[in-house]
Amino acid sequence: MLALCALNFFMADVQAGIGPFLGVFLQRHGWQTGPIGTVMTVGGIAGMLATIPAGALIDYTTKKRLLVIVAALCTISASLLLLSSQSVAVVTVSQLATALAGAGIGPVMAGITLGIVRQKGFNTQIGHNQAWNHAGNMAGAGLSGWLGWQFGLSAIFFLEVAFGLFAISAVLLIPEKSIDHKAARGLDDKSAHDEGTAEGLRSFLRHKPLLILASCLCFFHLGNAAMLPLYGMAVVSAGKGNPAMFTAMTVMVAQAVMIVVSLLAIRFVRRRGYWIVLGSGHRTGTDIR
Repeated sequence: MLALCALNFFMADVQAGIGPFLGVFLQRHGWQTGPIGTVMTVGGIAGMLATIPAGALIDYTTKKRLLVIVAALCTISASLLLLSSQSVAVVTVSQLATALAGAGIGPVMAGITLGIVRQKGFNTQIGHNQAWNHAGNMAGAGLSGWLGWQFGLSAIFFLEVAFGLFAISAVLLIPEKSIDHKAARGLDDKSAHDEGTAEGLRSFLRHKPLLILASCLCFFHLGNAAMLPLYGMAVVSAGKGNPAMFTAMTVMVAQAVMIVVSLLAIRFVRRRGYWIVLGSGHRTGTDIR
């Protein structure tokens, strides 16, 4: 489990890319807030559209470790590309690559976790995963702030490359044989799907609680995702803070809160099921299928 925790820790920074630091970095290279918002929106929309096919691919494939490596390499390449040029075309391509990689990271991490611990251990392990994930974001933000303060914002990109390489090393430490790909699809021996096949998109579209949850998460992300980048750019443009240190501080505070929330969520799920955590599904059920 240590390798799985390490993977979640390092993949956090890989999934987010340079995140809130992108806005202040582009500001320092003469970009205005409008174009910055546009390229970030393009990346967000691409990531949203890619989520369903990425999830289907991950559910189908038995090469989940390889997909983690591909996602990490995409983010590494996007960071180096962005560092080399800040033209509109290059920045847009880098954001698309980061978004596509990020769309697959969540499902593949869930699939690997379910394949290792099975349904019985999933609730507890996914909470631990999230705690390590937020700890990775917090550590990445802190290091980014310090490196940006000492060496300039360009140093943040090299940290992103390092986290990506560490993530690749961590996933290679997970033995391939430890991942039960049938269990990763929710089709273990105790599965209700006796025919041994997984349900498709139509099943999701007929499931009203999941549709409501998906809509709520979509609107929440729409209102929440841009807050930290916009806040950081506003403060930095007003000359009231060091770009790297201030942005890092806002991220670290948010992630510290989420570490606590992730650990508390484990307790709530054990006692009350997912209803109290997500507001969807059966009030007493804890099965994720």
